[in-house]
Amino acid sequence: MTTPIDQQSRWKTFFMKYSHNQRSLRLLLEIAAAFVLILALALPRLLALDHFVTTDERLWLERSGRFYYALAHRDFAATFQRSHPGVTVMWAGLTGYTRVYPEYRESYQDQDRPIGLGTLSKRDFNLPLRILAAGRRTMVLLHVLVLGLSFLFARRLFGTLPALAGFLLIAFDPFHIALSKVLHLDGLLANLMLLSLLAFLVYLEERKRTAFLVSAAAAGLAGLTKSTGLFLVPLIVLLGLLTPLYSRSDRGEAGWRKSVSRSVRELAAWGGIAALVFFLLWPAMWVDPVGSLVRIFTDAVGYAQGGHESPVFFNGKIYPGGEIPDLNFYPINFLWRTTPVTLLGLLAVPILLLRRKPVFPQDRPGSQVNVLHNVDRQKWAIAALLLFALGFSALMTLGLKKFDRYMMPSIVPLDLVAGIGLVWLVAWARQGLHTRWRIILTGVVLLGFVAMQATLAWKAFPYFFNYYNPLLGGSRQALTVMQIGWGEGLDQAARYINDKPNADQIRVMAWYAGGPFSYFSKSRVSALDVDHPWSAADWDEFNKSDYVVVYIHEWQRDLPTEVLDRLRGMTPEYSVWVDGLEYVRVYKIR
Repeated sequence: MTTPIDQQSRWKTFFMKYSHNQRSLRLLLEIAAAFVLILALALPRLLALDHFVTTDERLWLERSGRFYYALAHRDFAATFQRSHPGVTVMWAGLTGYTRVYPEYRESYQDQDRPIGLGTLSKRDFNLPLRILAAGRRTMVLLHVLVLGLSFLFARRLFGTLPALAGFLLIAFDPFHIALSKVLHLDGLLANLMLLSLLAFLVYLEERKRTAFLVSAAAAGLAGLTKSTGLFLVPLIVLLGLLTPLYSRSDRGEAGWRKSVSRSVRELAAWGGIAALVFFLLWPAMWVDPVGSLVRIFTDAVGYAQGGHESPVFFNGKIYPGGEIPDLNFYPINFLWRTTPVTLLGLLAVPILLLRRKPVFPQDRPGSQVNVLHNVDRQKWAIAALLLFALGFSALMTLGLKKFDRYMMPSIVPLDLVAGIGLVWLVAWARQGLHTRWRIILTGVVLLGFVAMQATLAWKAFPYFFNYYNPLLGGSRQALTVMQIGWGEGLDQAARYINDKPNADQIRVMAWYAGGPFSYFSKSRVSALDVDHPWSAADWDEFNKSDYVVVYIHEWQRDLPTEVLDRLRGMTPEYSVWVDGLEYVRVYKIR
């Protein structure tokens, strides 16, 4: 006969097994989510790394080579290559040299200076491209690592499903893919800033030392990547000082003062760790810290006050001095560079902010946080992400030199917020359904949203920079608003000429001659200069050329006017079309 004690023991055993199974299932789901995210981040970024070259990558590859050479010869002051400062990018570019051409450290010319990439290409036609592709591969691995860590912190703030949805939108954001496949600054800057912010928000809630260290280290790396990463400093200070007011954990004036004092000490420690990372990973700081910092801040002010070196096209106008005072630049560029899925998610965010209880409770293992506080912490984190995105865009708007890539640190948190908004929208729509149907509806709809985002990205493969929001008319309409072209299509033009007999003897004058064209061309290439009126020597070079290659934003900006006037009556021998737009025209001159 079963006694009440035996029944109680059986129920206890049942619930222990059930709880254990639930924890095991949750662990498996979290592992699966992490695996799916890593795959989604890595695949589109690792494909076709040697397919084309963007305009600035030649510069960063050369700087990486000089950085490598300076380290090898212990000339630490020479590791200051640019006041951006781009140190993390140069470390990544350095790995391209060590993998493909480690002997570069011993190659020099004149006064113990490393040889240029042009000399390398004469030794081996594909060498610069192979070095670049290897450096790009390192960059992709850094992006995956940083975003993977960011996801782990985001799931503690929002739960696994909302965080996964947000990061899958980031993974398949075409503009983010484009900037995280190349040896350049803005994609890595955006990801490091997001990691630092999310880790700090987790620290404010949970007081975990690991989150604090990760946030500070990521901030230091962001500063090493680009000087605009310093925007994190006032943002983190603001959040750190607001926390005592938000948490209300200390009652009375004495308690509030104690809490503020603790926050100040924590912020000082956070800044100290970030500064230490900045110092340790940049050898120029070891020998001339004051001079290096002065150059960074002085040049940063100069970048903000000055425009681009060449005229810039935006919103139907040509700005001759490269200075764009239009305050609508970044809002307009965001609308063109974002996706319909992200916009829908952002429109759903008010649902999250207006509700008093969560439709998806926190799923942190062992969480003891009550339901109301779940809502408050999620709203607090969402507000911080939106503040970051809007504040950074406002900072960039102050500068007269403007490019769409400068707003990537604002796009990434907005993608995350949009993913969270979509999850909450689906959860709101499924109310009243049976549990089984709620699960099915949630999975199908969210998978559909992610598939839409991935499809938009796939249509822009392999360049990804050629993506423009289809809701606004796509590439064809973007031509009337945006300055188009990062070098896409010049690889195809170079290959077209390479297929001709005696291609190595053909003389070609090309826009973006160095890098976007020359890394793929076997011909004798000279630059088609647009920065000054043409001289007799320029025209002599033009007339000696067998082919002239002009690019899409040359005729957008009517540069160089004299050359375009001369070519206007001629029919291109070959054109490169990308997503319905003519990007490159190849003219036969003689």
